[in-house]
Amino acid sequence: MKTLTKTLLLLAFLPSLAFAEHVRVTNPNAFSVELLGKGLAYSLQYDRVIDDDLVVGFGYGHVGLKRGEDDLSEGVSLIPAYAHYYFAREQASFFGMAGVTIVTDSSAASNLESTTGGLDFASSPVVPVIGLGYENRGDAGFLFRTTLYGMLGKTYTPWLGVTFGYSF
Repeated sequence: MKTLTKTLLLLAFLPSLAFAEHVRVTNPNAFSVELLGKGLAYSLQYDRVIDDDLVVGFGYGHVGLKRGEDDLSEGVSLIPAYAHYYFAREQASFFGMAGVTIVTDSSAASNLESTTGGLDFASSPVVPVIGLGYENRGDAGFLFRTTLYGMLGKTYTPWLGVTFGYSF
């Protein structure tokens, strides 16, 4: 009987040991660098927790341009603005995201392609972005995200981003 009681107590407390408390609300600000992702080559980002399940942010990136197979000497600056919705209130959580990447000189990028990612830029300065990702935001401040994106220039372009940062 004692063995059964110990086993039941262990099983009752085991799930609580497997999940760490989320720290999004205790470390609501984050500075990060995303490789690839919403800024195509890279972006420097800041985001802020709005509530337990919602984060909003913006960033800055730069990408080169090409016409066909010919790399051009010019590039454009990109400003991603985004929101993440988290599916769980835990340290490690999956999330959905939606946002836009603003092309600062859309006339220079119109009808050209990015050197990283192969995104065909339309004449519009706004590139809609959606994604699904995974985040781990530790209580010591380390932040890691990986995200699968869909970007809509002239055509739909699937893309991937990896983020490293510090939350405080």
